[in-house]
Amino acid sequence: MTTGPWVASRKKNRNLLEDPRYSAFVERYHADPLRFAVEVTGFMPSGDQEDLFTAIMAPNAKVSVVSGTGTGKTAAFARIALWHLLCFPVACYEGKVEVGSNTYIGAPFIQQVADGIWKEMQDARIAIANGPHAWINDYFTITKTRVHVNGYSEQWFVTQIAMKKGEAIGVAGKHRYWQLIIIDEAAGVPDDHFDVIDGTQTQPGNRTLMASQGARNAGRFYDSHHILSKANGGSWDALRFNSECSPFVTSKWLRERESESGGRNSVEYQIRVLGLFAQSSGNVLLTRADLDAAFEPRRIIEDDEPYGLVVLSDVALGEYRDDSVAVLAKVIGNSDHGPDARRVEYIEIPICSNDKNEIDLAGDLVNLVGNLSNATLYVDAGGVGATVCKLIERSGGTVVRVNWGAPCFKKEYKSRFYNLRACAMVRFRDAVRQGRAVFPQGLSKKIREKIITQGSRLPYHFSEAGGLRYVMQSKEDMRRDGIKSPDLIDAMSFAFLEGASYMVHGGSVSASGDLTQSVLEKADELFADV
Repeated sequence: MTTGPWVASRKKNRNLLEDPRYSAFVERYHADPLRFAVEVTGFMPSGDQEDLFTAIMAPNAKVSVVSGTGTGKTAAFARIALWHLLCFPVACYEGKVEVGSNTYIGAPFIQQVADGIWKEMQDARIAIANGPHAWINDYFTITKTRVHVNGYSEQWFVTQIAMKKGEAIGVAGKHRYWQLIIIDEAAGVPDDHFDVIDGTQTQPGNRTLMASQGARNAGRFYDSHHILSKANGGSWDALRFNSECSPFVTSKWLRERESESGGRNSVEYQIRVLGLFAQSSGNVLLTRADLDAAFEPRRIIEDDEPYGLVVLSDVALGEYRDDSVAVLAKVIGNSDHGPDARRVEYIEIPICSNDKNEIDLAGDLVNLVGNLSNATLYVDAGGVGATVCKLIERSGGTVVRVNWGAPCFKKEYKSRFYNLRACAMVRFRDAVRQGRAVFPQGLSKKIREKIITQGSRLPYHFSEAGGLRYVMQSKEDMRRDGIKSPDLIDAMSFAFLEGASYMVHGGSVSASGDLTQSVLEKADELFADV
């Protein structure tokens, strides 16, 4: 009896259209993706996934899903793609005969999306192998970027397309009777790509499916749930997947998302969990009321706790009439919530000036840190700040350079924040709102008002591609909109940078019995002329 690789190769090269079992397979499943998912791939769908399978059933379906996290849309996409690949072998129309179907899966950042869908297709393939239709696995191949029916790699396939801004869409000029286009992270896809898709999806058997979190309240994806939805006389079936109703997330996960986002009424929670759209494109992180409350005198760090001292400096040196700032603070804790959540008491602002040169500023910072116990110095290293850091190091001082345009390191932060600046600002916001940050007492009315004005003018939005992440408005765009650089808030937020560490205080400062008073006295002595 002949066995071995030759037999496996012969099976792989057999023609699916010639298998006597295939006709009945197509008859049973071509009009029912839900039945295909359950019976062929062994899938147990949620209620949301059932709605999606049902909505995509029609030959010319147009389905748009706004979704929270953890709702299972990726798993559903993978099974829809396999259903479309395996259940539409031939189209006969206008005197033509076409073999196979084409499926295009696109996104602004295609690799991240494709990795998830391709993994789910591989998982589905394993499930198929253990089910009643294991035989069909012999007829299709999954590679890293493409899935095709054996013997028809150019006619009968699933493939990937990138949909970045300014790039021609890969599906332009493609026409097939059985054609499915799946667009993930659709809120971040420029409208000109949709114009191309509209020109491509012209056949009665053309389906379009798109999904995203509701990061924008404008654009084609947003319109598909509003003016272009069937409810408003349009052509799109609009579905919403709410994570709170998903069987794939836990109550603990929901509580953590509620805590980290600032509650169920926060914009982030509404988008990331509830599957709602951003209500405004002009969001700001904090209100004047939030900031006023942080000035209420109270102690949140006791003298016998193992806190540290930090000096936080944002360097401007008069650019655009911005200020160079130094802030002294007590810091304790490292988490975002729970008993170890970071708490910060801002003690004093000894420097807030737009006329210091880099040499004087570096000297002032070295002197300040040298007169404190185990203080850690954080300095903005962008632009002329890099020179200040070099001067401090040449004088024998130690400085932690802040390069907050860099991406975050921790996976959970990478998924929420565009860069370290967004991470620090949002964590600062959460601490202010939760009473874990207390602002200095005894400030001049001018400085106090600067903090409130700057803190209440911190525009942000959520990324339109690459996942739902906070993005702070750039300094250039802020100036364009008449918003001055928030130097004081920048410096204060350094205490909430990812990985911002501190040394436990000691020496003369801790022995004084009143750290706040000790630091204030030294600050007044060092910077009496500021």
